[in-house]
Amino acid sequence: MCEVKVFKQEGGEEILLLKDVYLIEQEDEGLRFETIFGEQKVYDAEIESVSLTDNKVVIKDRSI
Repeated sequence: MCEVKVFKQEGGEEILLLKDVYLIEQEDEGLRFETIFGEQKVYDAEIESVSLTDNKVVIKDRSI
């Protein structure tokens, strides 16, 4: 299984939000992330970048 770390782009820095994420789904409220441990978080955000080689997803606040 290939889990990723989720970071939020904020002020030119990447802040770690979640580890061991295996599921990302788009919902009306934003992006829903689920970890292998059953933790779920929804962020009002959009994906900025995905690196499969680094197992990393970077999100940013949704543009209005």
